[in-house]
Amino acid sequence: MYNDNTRSLCQLPSTDLNFVSCLNRSSNEEIIKAIEIMKSSNGKHKGRIKACERELKKRERGNNQC
Repeated sequence: MYNDNTRSLCQLPSTDLNFVSCLNRSSNEEIIKAIEIMKSSNGKHKGRIKACERELKKRERGNNQC
């Protein structure tokens, strides 16, 4: 099932500070799972999906700079 981070990423508005906090503490796997869930739903999650994808890209760039 889903954990609290995944559920929050799928339900909170992307402009909510709780969403941002949850996004920062989520693992890459949790973010990927949330994206999969949101993409399989009715299409109301475009902003959340973009925010999650940006976070994953930011983390990837941070890991490559080491």
